[in-house]
Amino acid sequence: MNINKKIIFIIFSFLLLSTPIYAEDKKEIVDEELPAINPFLGGGSAGGSGGEGLGPDGVSQSNNSVSLKNMKLNGVVIGESKRFAIFSFPDGRTVRYGEDTIISNNLMILDIFPDRIFIKMNEVEYSLDLKNNLVKAEG
Repeated sequence: MNINKKIIFIIFSFLLLSTPIYAEDKKEIVDEELPAINPFLGGGSAGGSGGEGLGPDGVSQSNNSVSLKNMKLNGVVIGESKRFAIFSFPDGRTVRYGEDTIISNNLMILDIFPDRIFIKMNEVEYSLDLKNNLVKAEG
């Protein structure tokens, strides 16, 4: 019985050592098509501005969609005492702004809620939801 185990061990060892094992790291690079129109910029239907482009102050709005100085609202962070709105630029950089933050002469973040933020552009208050839909705030 002991000899049978040794013979089986020798046969399996021989098979394992004689069979070459190849480890190849195959990295498949998938070429993805980029959108024809940059969604962060004003022009085109993918940007949602209907070809109007950016205004003289860098703020574009139309069809209830917005691109604020080429920034896109990505999300909000709500803590116990502070709230932040997270924006991204077309080149991938992100920036966070708190409540009552003045971004430029014509743009200020007023309030931040879990599903939307309230901003003030050109002395008019707007509501901007997480889908970047801009609606004029009432009252």
